[in-house]
Amino acid sequence: MSQKITANILVCGKSGVGKTSLVQAMTLPGTVPDEAISDSRPCTQGFDLYQTEVANFIDCQGMEPGQTVEQYCSTVMGEVVQRLDSDKSENLVHAIWYCLNGSGARLQSADAKLIRQFSEKALLIVSKADLMRKEQTESLLAELGTLLPVERIILVSSMEKTGLANLLDETQKVAETSIDQAEEELNAFRLRWEEYYSSMRQLWRSGADAAADELITWAAGRAAAIAIIPLPLADVGPLVANEAYMIYKLGAVYGYAVDKTVLTMLAGMAGGSMAGKLAASFLPFLKIPIAAGVTYAVGKAAKAYFASGMSLSKEELRREFLNAEKEAKKTDWKQKMQEEEEE
Repeated sequence: MSQKITANILVCGKSGVGKTSLVQAMTLPGTVPDEAISDSRPCTQGFDLYQTEVANFIDCQGMEPGQTVEQYCSTVMGEVVQRLDSDKSENLVHAIWYCLNGSGARLQSADAKLIRQFSEKALLIVSKADLMRKEQTESLLAELGTLLPVERIILVSSMEKTGLANLLDETQKVAETSIDQAEEELNAFRLRWEEYYSSMRQLWRSGADAAADELITWAAGRAAAIAIIPLPLADVGPLVANEAYMIYKLGAVYGYAVDKTVLTMLAGMAGGSMAGKLAASFLPFLKIPIAAGVTYAVGKAAKAYFASGMSLSKEELRREFLNAEKEAKKTDWKQKMQEEEEE
């Protein structure tokens, strides 16, 4: 009987970035005890191993203030080399998560050095992404994009359970590439991986979908409020900014780092939203439903795009936009605004 494949994932980064919290979010209840996590001080010393049926999470102590990059990198790579020297394939590190605190929204020189040191097995995890503003996200992604391809940058929130499904998929890809085993064993690994995470994935997806719907409704309502402005064209700028903010936040809900290429594609290709906004400026009695409806439709198309793993074709994306636009026309946005104000 062939040996079962278990992915070994090494989790590292500075102290306090949420490494252990992330491992807890990515495993079934009870795998990582609550006492292993602290908001006030580093808890992990050395390496803590959290084992599951499909993956072993090697939680590395964080890089402390005053510790050099070389010292911390030596600690991390020492574990990698030790496992390599064991001459046992089941001990090898298959994926590395380097965690960066998104709430600080700054890439420090130590972070850049560490990211460059790690092999192509590494994924860059931006934790606490729910605390980031649009401007912070843009600035940080611009810096990170010089170090790694955008698909290897994952935005997550352990607290909100967002971005975890994307992290799961990208980790599986890296682990599969790293595991040099027979095709039969690889298929068995994929099956056990999916079985273990099936219920968790459903919960994450359900939560992400609910958060996305709430964000889209909020953004559409905000667009309706912006459209009240009586001056022609005066609302176009704020509407564009509102739409961009919505797309950035929707990407973060599903764990995707949205760059300007994706933003432009969704805002423009989804259905000529700018034309709709311009038309709204010259038809005062239609400004509110058009502004809110177009924002709502772009949001729904963007949600479908991110939920699909950013795999929708232009035709599919256009279809999502048109269906959502029809749905939006059935909504009385003035009444909806009044109801939200009363709440």
